[in-house]
Amino acid sequence: MPTSIYHVRKTSLGPKRKYRISADDGNGRPGKSLGYAEKQLKVSDVLDIYRDEQRSEKLVTVRESSNGWLAALTGYEAFDHEGRLLGSFGVLPKKSVGRTTWEFEQRGLGTFTGTERSVATARARRLLTLFDTVGEIAGALVKYHFDFVRDGEVVFSIDKPKVFDDWYRLTVHEEAADRQLLFALAVTMEARQRG
Repeated sequence: MPTSIYHVRKTSLGPKRKYRISADDGNGRPGKSLGYAEKQLKVSDVLDIYRDEQRSEKLVTVRESSNGWLAALTGYEAFDHEGRLLGSFGVLPKKSVGRTTWEFEQRGLGTFTGTERSVATARARRLLTLFDTVGEIAGALVKYHFDFVRDGEVVFSIDKPKVFDDWYRLTVHEEAADRQLLFALAVTMEARQRG
C-alpha cells in the first residue's frame, strides 16, 4: 500500500494562528506548498484552508457542528469551496479518559478512530495543561502520535515529532483518504491544543 507524507507547521501564535501545509520533499522535510490555513482565536470556532498564503482560493472551511453526536463533544464538520460536506471529526469524551481519542468520518470511506499511541505522553501533556490554561506550553513541551485505525489497520497517523517545534507530520496509507479533510483535521487538532 503506498504511503504519502505531508507536513503542517504553525507559523504564527497571536490572535490569528497561521499554518503552512506542505508535501514531503522525499527526505522527511517540508517540500512543495499545498495550502495555508488561518484560525482566529475567538468564540466562533472557524478554520479556513486556502491554496496559498495570498488566499487566492479557499479550499476547505471547518466549523463547529450543531448536529447529532458531534455537537455534544464540540465536533467539527468540513466543507469544500462549494459548501459540500467532506466529512467530520471530534473528540470522544468517554474514550478519552486514559488517552485522547478522536473519531473521524469521511463520506464514502467510513469512520476511523484515532487514539494516542503512548499513554505516558498523554498523561504528561494533561499534567502540563493543568498549569497552563491556554495549552501553549503543553503543546510545545510534549510530542504526540495519533494512529487512526479502521478494522485494526492504520489508515493514517498524525504526530508531533519534536519538542519546541510546532511541526506536525501526517502519514497517509489510504489513497482514497481526502487530503484536504486530513489537513483540516491536523490543523484543528493542533489549534485545540487537546492533542
